[in-house]
Amino acid sequence: MAIEVTSVSDGDAPYLPGRILARIKDIVPALTCCRYRLYLQVFVALLILAAFTAGHTLVRSYQYYSRIIDSRLARGYLTSRAGLYAARTTLRPGQGVSASDLVRKLQRAGYVEGSTADVWNGSFTQHADSVEIRPTLTHEQINSAPLQVTFDSNGRIKGLTRDGVSLESFTLEPEVLTNDTSTKLGEHRAVTFNQLPPDLVHAILAIEDRRFFQHPGLDPFGIARALLRNAGDDRLGQGGSTITQQLVKNTYLSPERTFRRKYAEAMLAFALERRLSKQDIFALYCNEIYLGERGAVAVRGIYQAAQIYFGKDPAKLTLAESATIAGMIQGPSRYSPVRHADATRERRNLVLEAMMHEQWITPDQAKRAESELVTVIPNQDSGSLAPYFIDYVSRTETDHEVSGEEHSVYTTIDLDLQRMAEAALERQLTRLDHRKENANKKLEGALIALDPHTGDVLAMVGGRDYATSQLNRATDAHRQPGSTFKPFVYAAALEDGISPVQMFTDAPQEFVYDRNRTYKPVNFGGRYSMREVPMRTGLVQSLNTVTVALAMQTGLARIANLTERFGLPKPPRYPALALGTTEVTPLELACAYATFANGGRRIHPTATTVSDNAAGAPGEKPTQAAQIISPTTAYMITNMLSAVVDHGTGRQARNAVKGTALAGKTGTSRDGWFVGYTPNLVCVVWIGFDDNTQLGITGAEAALPAWAEFMQAAINRRPDLGGPNFECPEGIRFVEIDDDTGLLSTLTCPNRELIAITDQLAPHMECYFHGNLLSPYQEDGLPNDPPARKAKQQPATSFDTVNIAKSFARTRVEIDNAGRRTLVNDMR
Repeated sequence: MAIEVTSVSDGDAPYLPGRILARIKDIVPALTCCRYRLYLQVFVALLILAAFTAGHTLVRSYQYYSRIIDSRLARGYLTSRAGLYAARTTLRPGQGVSASDLVRKLQRAGYVEGSTADVWNGSFTQHADSVEIRPTLTHEQINSAPLQVTFDSNGRIKGLTRDGVSLESFTLEPEVLTNDTSTKLGEHRAVTFNQLPPDLVHAILAIEDRRFFQHPGLDPFGIARALLRNAGDDRLGQGGSTITQQLVKNTYLSPERTFRRKYAEAMLAFALERRLSKQDIFALYCNEIYLGERGAVAVRGIYQAAQIYFGKDPAKLTLAESATIAGMIQGPSRYSPVRHADATRERRNLVLEAMMHEQWITPDQAKRAESELVTVIPNQDSGSLAPYFIDYVSRTETDHEVSGEEHSVYTTIDLDLQRMAEAALERQLTRLDHRKENANKKLEGALIALDPHTGDVLAMVGGRDYATSQLNRATDAHRQPGSTFKPFVYAAALEDGISPVQMFTDAPQEFVYDRNRTYKPVNFGGRYSMREVPMRTGLVQSLNTVTVALAMQTGLARIANLTERFGLPKPPRYPALALGTTEVTPLELACAYATFANGGRRIHPTATTVSDNAAGAPGEKPTQAAQIISPTTAYMITNMLSAVVDHGTGRQARNAVKGTALAGKTGTSRDGWFVGYTPNLVCVVWIGFDDNTQLGITGAEAALPAWAEFMQAAINRRPDLGGPNFECPEGIRFVEIDDDTGLLSTLTCPNRELIAITDQLAPHMECYFHGNLLSPYQEDGLPNDPPARKAKQQPATSFDTVNIAKSFARTRVEIDNAGRRTLVNDMR
């Protein structure tokens, strides 16, 4: 049987496992290639999207940080930085400011000589008898036309003109107090790039940013060098931050170390480079860098460092001194020439090597500079700017973030007045130090000056040396005010309806209180006139017995309650309260006295006026004024205190300021006090010992000279703080009284005085002890003729008016319709 064999084609054969695997191997490469292509396309698309997003984000970010830069420049770069600023100075004709005084003030306030760059607060040019000021155009200074300030031969401002038009005033930019309340700055002065010596410029560039004039604000090569230095040991390496980045870090950003802050630093630096020249950026950097501390003063900027460490202007620095300052930038404490001379010298030599490496100095120059010792001048105790005031602001103004990046806080302090206050107090303390009684003791003092209408603190000195003691005696030292408390007793009496011409006995007296307890005050020095005196004389001559008698008649509770309304601690209700036994601070006393100058309205101390937030929106604190006593009472007290200065215990201050109305009161406890005021300025001076040791001299001897010196200088500088008269309210009239009787004076009264008084409290009877009426002194043998009697009789101050008053206890004068006067005695 034959077998037929036929072949089957592969296409008709069934799929076997091997064939399936082979098929898969053929398909997979194709699929894999397609998948990779798809992945690649997706990756490229995502990369493009990411690049676009990143680019868009960078553009938006750059625009955001550019607006920050533009806002700072529009508000003034120097004054828009967060921190505390002094009050703006207003120039007016008649002020006691010389051309040299104005130039120094302009330099401290960020004005530079000759420069026209907008980065500064302005520029100026000094001529023979004038100073030309060119303000920078900002949102506040909308007119950049130069201002011409002329001066007279007496060192006063003669006139202010701009565009040929006379101005009544012109306001300068403020001086910076501090950018961080934990540090106290000294006197600062802006320095331009052209004022920096080449050696100093090269030293800073060599050690901080050698490619500064080549890079656009960010330096990739510098970052790479920093990485290499961290990996190796390149001693000449630098940090990754450029000078521009360091500037924005110091002036715009907080010191936190985060990626977000580092990114902001880079963007701000890049934006700043597009708007300012390299020279201006470098100069700003040199004015802002922190360079350690000396004593209580934080050193900021090249000018201050050159002055404090080497006692010279930056232009006169040697190569070694320039390298020393440049080396301190990286670590001001670690490389302090005062504390770590060896480390400073090593760092200085490193700077010199870097300068030589860049061929800015020769090897011989480097060798000579390296051989010099690190020497600094003795501490000149230049003092920081208003350190006690800065502490006061930091403690009390809790609604402002004064050390953050959100606010520029403008304070009320007038730095011209502050310097005058410090100088006046120090001179008086030095004079008192020479007394034998104070040979082994250190006197302390405090001075506080306020605007009595707003409460603005214009000057505050809390002690003679902040570096030695940070205790602010103006705000925190509680001491017995002595006789400076008496005006509040008399104010309570006037409010209670007691007349200032009511008679009180000036003689030793004993007062009973709490049923069976007694109190016997003594006049200062144990002196008594042994006669009756008008109530106002008790305040003018500071008579203790009269004051206590008045307090007992007025009511101790009434006085204590009114004292509390004045803002003083409420005293316990004992007769001694009338003599100032309850402790107060100088600031509390100044605010209380301001009530008299402010028409009876109480003010609260104010240390800040305006705070600018990041957007530049100002905020102002409202003033509060509660009516404590009537305007007429306040004026009558002021009239009495004016008599204190004119012929009372404060008469040494009478000629302190010509043409200015003055009122004040001395105080003597264990310390010395003087409180005085003009229509627009109140000032308190306290002098004593921290351990409450007896001072041993009166307030007129201890405190009044410093007060008089300060007030004279302050009103000479700012005549608007003076004033020829205190504002007289309605209801006050002036009458002439006889000082011996408190009655209306006649032409023959030997001691007459014009006083301010209300109709309700004024006397309505003429004096009958002097003149053509029957005189009780006819029996002493003196003639009736008034001129003859005036020539022979003893002074009126020695009259035994106590007995006179008894003789006339039942005697009065009656006047009929025709004006005839008749002496009537009930005993007849």
